Parts: sequence; C-alpha cells; structure tokens
Amino acid sequence: MFKLLKLFNDFKDYFIFVVLIVISLALISIDSKPNISGFRAAIIGTVGYVQNLFDWVPNVGALQNENKSLINLNVQLSSELALTRRALQENDGLRAMLDLQQNFEYNLIPVDVVNKSSIQMRNFATVNKGEKDGVRVGMAVSSEAGLVGSIIGTTNNFSMVELLNNRNVRISAILLESQAEGIIKWEGDEYLYFNNVPNSIEVKVGEIATTSLHSNKYPHNLTIGKVEKVIDEPGSHFSRIYIKPATSFFQFSQLFVVDFIQNKEELELLKQVEERIQLLEKRTR
Repeated sequence: MFKLLKLFNDFKDYFIFVVLIVISLALISIDSKPNISGFRAAIIGTVGYVQNLFDWVPNVGALQNENKSLINLNVQLSSELALTRRALQENDGLRAMLDLQQNFEYNLIPVDVVNKSSIQMRNFATVNKGEKDGVRVGMAVSSEAGLVGSIIGTTNNFSMVELLNNRNVRISAILLESQAEGIIKWEGDEYLYFNNVPNSIEVKVGEIATTSLHSNKYPHNLTIGKVEKVIDEPGSHFSRIYIKPATSFFQFSQLFVVDFIQNKEELELLKQVEERIQLLEKRTR
C-alpha cells in the first residue's frame, strides 16, 4: 500500500491530467449539440487513427503466453522424438540379437543391464537374471555384436558381469585372416591390445579378432573386435596391435549370457594362473 501511495505521489500530475481527459471525453460523448458533435467525431477519428498506427506494437502478455505454449510444445516434441529414436535403436538391437540367437551354436539367455559400475580400472555391469534363470559363474556374456565379458557372481535374480575393459581380464584370441594367435587385454583407453604377435606375421587393418580354441574361459569363435592399427615397436620382435571392441562398453542395454561353462578344473587352474600374474605385476610396479 505504501508503494502504491508513493507511486501516486510521484506521478500525481500525470494521473490528474489523465482523469481530466477522460472526464472531458465523457462529457463530449454525451452532449448532443451540433457544434460539439463535429468535434467529437474528429476526436474519435483521431483516436482510431492513432490506434491503427500502433496496431503493429505486440501485446506483451499475449506474446509471453504464446512463448510459454511454444516452449511446452517444443519440450513435448523433443521428448517424443527421443523416445521414438530410443525405441528404434532398441528394435534394431533386439532384431540383431534375435538373429544371433538363431544362428549361435550355444543356448543364449537374454538379459537386461540394470547397473554399471567402475572400481579402479575394473568395470562391471549388473544384469537382471541369476541362478534361478540358469546363469552361472564363468559363463560368457555377449551383445549382438560380440563378446562383452563374463559372469563373476550370481544371486537368485541378478548377476555381475566383469567387462572386457578390465585390467585383470586376459583373452586367448586369434585373428581370422592371418591366423595370428595371442592374448588380448585392456590397458585403460578406448582400445583392446593384441599382444604376443611376432612382427614377422603380416597383420592387416580390419581383421576380425575372435576367441580362440585355446581359450579356457570363453567359448571359441566369439567376436571380440577388429584390428584398428598395427605398429612395429622399436627394439622388439612383436607388433603392437590395436583392437577396436565390437561392442561399445558404455552403450549396451540388452545382452546375452552364453550357456556354456568350461571344465571346472580348468577354470580353477586358470584362476590360479591369473592370481599369480597379478601378484607378479604388483611386485614389478
């Protein structure tokens, strides 16, 4: 109320002027004398002309309401577009997974990823099926594009996947064209690295790397990725081979658990070897 009185006091002259104008126009409009009617017509015409001149001036309130409506519509359309794109991507992925399931030599258990985690260069994913669905520790996990990791823990309803982008993972692999065999591991960046391949073997960019027959952990012939580049290391008899993973480890949402487990005795021996390798690596750091 105080602000309103202050405003009136500051602009009282203008308020009084406007009030007098309104009263004058009201008196003119109700007077029927001929000499005033002409003046009244002129005033009305002038007011109408001025209104026409300022018709281009936008109504701020209407524009604000229209702007809010357009923003809401834009948000809604953007959300619908995102949902449509996601549905198309999921549909393409499911179609590819269905083709894989029909042409794969092992039984496959479809799962959805419910969580991803990372602990000191060790990356994991949690999937929504466990022991009651037939998932067991040691089973490989694949997407429609290729190998993703293996099961390292289970409950009745969930399982933990150790992903390939993990400092502890070693994969016995083969390049299909050159038939070069070696070990694939991750070193912390976007690539996997194919090690123990002599530079006397000609390895070509684009070759497909798969799990080999000598793998004690994964079924053979699972695609791992393809050769991105080959570098001969100075002073070494081995090549440094960069493998681009077949599956992006940060984008998958649906996977398959491969219903296959190697001999338990072999797995136990492999576990012991891996533990010894890790111990030696710690000592050399």
